[in-house]
Amino acid sequence: MESKQIVKISKALADENRQNVFRTIAQKGEIVCKEITNLFNLSQPTISHHLKILVESGLVNVRKEGQWSYFSVNKKFFREYLSSLRNLTK
Repeated sequence: MESKQIVKISKALADENRQNVFRTIAQKGEIVCKEITNLFNLSQPTISHHLKILVESGLVNVRKEGQWSYFSVNKKFFREYLSSLRNLTK
């Protein structure tokens, strides 16, 4: 993984609210945006902003079905990120 991508992902996870959203998505497997909004004391636009950053970083996948957007962790990409972090110390 390129250094630029590692930095982008690290910045995405640097925010505590995004970490919590990411953790929730990971625990649920797949979750609709409305459900995420109901779980946090944050406005829908704020949740959407955090989700956009997570999706743009590559950590989270989004699947559209009708009017709903479903989010899931991009596990392969996340494993690659973790591996790249481990390689920084070698």
